[in-house]
Amino acid sequence: MNGTSYFERLVASAERIARHMDYPGKDQAVDQCLADLDDLACAHRITAEQHERLRAVLRGALSHAA
Repeated sequence: MNGTSYFERLVASAERIARHMDYPGKDQAVDQCLADLDDLACAHRITAEQHERLRAVLRGALSHAA
């Protein structure tokens, strides 16, 4: 698997989570995803730019939950 396909799958997953209707515990699920992204960035499995793009998608999920 090349880096681009892995990243694009991460983007699709993050967008799916962000679009999902609100439910009890969604904030905690998004927080866990954000922590996982930090781990991926620290392990150099995604670039800093990819990290920020994914975080922006997931932070959008949190802003819509309010």
